[in-house]
Amino acid sequence: MRLIRLGALVGSVVLLVATSVSMLTARSEARREQDARVTATVLVADQSVESTVARAVAIVDLANDSSDPSELVRSFGVDASSCISTDDEPRCTDVNLFALPGFGEASGSSARRGEPAVIVDEVGQSLLIVSHSDVTTALRLPTWSLIGERTAATIEDYDADVEVRLSATPADPGERTGPLTSDGTCVVTDHVDLAGGDGSVRVVASITDDAGLVADRFAGNVVLLALGSILMALAGWTFLLDRRTLERRATTDELTGLVNRREFERITEESLAASDRFNTGVCLMLVDLNGFKQINDTMGHQFGDLILRSAAERLRSAVRDTDVVGRWGGDEFVILLTGIEDGTGVRASAERISRTLAATPIAGDVTVTAAIGAALFPHHGRELDQLISAADVAMYSAKSTGVSYRLADAHAVELAEEELRLSGYGGPDRRRHAVGAEVISRG
Repeated sequence: MRLIRLGALVGSVVLLVATSVSMLTARSEARREQDARVTATVLVADQSVESTVARAVAIVDLANDSSDPSELVRSFGVDASSCISTDDEPRCTDVNLFALPGFGEASGSSARRGEPAVIVDEVGQSLLIVSHSDVTTALRLPTWSLIGERTAATIEDYDADVEVRLSATPADPGERTGPLTSDGTCVVTDHVDLAGGDGSVRVVASITDDAGLVADRFAGNVVLLALGSILMALAGWTFLLDRRTLERRATTDELTGLVNRREFERITEESLAASDRFNTGVCLMLVDLNGFKQINDTMGHQFGDLILRSAAERLRSAVRDTDVVGRWGGDEFVILLTGIEDGTGVRASAERISRTLAATPIAGDVTVTAAIGAALFPHHGRELDQLISAADVAMYSAKSTGVSYRLADAHAVELAEEELRLSGYGGPDRRRHAVGAEVISRG
């Protein structure tokens, strides 16, 4: 079972790592693909602008007195307009371009250069192309007509957006920014210089940044991450349960559910240190069930185990929640009671424990009584071993005299221990034998 849990833990870690690496790789690939698309978009837009402006300049340059203005703008869309002037009145598609504020500047520039001039109208965001040769020809193109239909279809295939802005000043050489991601959009900006250096076209291509989620794989990755997390949580939970089970087994008596001897010793040592620090009292009681060996021998070990479990439950119910009840071994129990400093408190607690233990038959029609020995910290010892020894001597005195409890006598403990050893007493860790000596102890 442990190997299965370990395999599940390792598998979940591998799954999480592999999925995370896959997501990062997919995100990196998506980012590269996205950058390539937005860069390609701005390049095709640049080419379209350059091509459109060059075509417009050639058309204007080739115009003559027989040219039709509507034919000049046919390939540029309905928003373009043109005018042709000979000695007669100008012929225009709609607006008289010769009356525009920028026409005079464009006409003069064309005359000086002997070639068409391209003038930027920043306010109206349009290009005015003027040729002043055999005939005067003017062609106005708004910014959106600079992107041809075929290029617009390509941009749509790239799932991108393009913005074209005109500037009357030339761009810096090689000026391009991006790809940059900002506000969820990947952007590339480029500039196209117009013929003659009289202006520039700013082209901005943008694509929605979806590389963060890698949308086409996101759902699958989420499922894998969730599965890996669940497996890791389950494996960790089972390991935690296993650890808690081991800790419980290490600190709990399996038969009675009370703390075992080792854990009781640890708790008592901490309690004694705290009591010494804050100058408070502690009482340690040793409880031995009367006649348990006979019950165990005549009625069987299973019935004896039932007696021990029932006795443990009654002992727990007879003390406070802050007190500690443990199994010392065999039919002996230990109780740690805090805040008790004198014989009055010991008497009240011991009588309550005895009364609870013997109140009703503990199993079947069997009633059990106990002999209780008590020792107080620090009167009967400052160490656990000293308190256990003193309580054990007092408990033997109670058992041999037929009373329910005894409180150790600090002056008689050492003498009593010597007398009990001479009579076969083996201390609190002994196997039970009959006691042949009267123990000197008083409550």
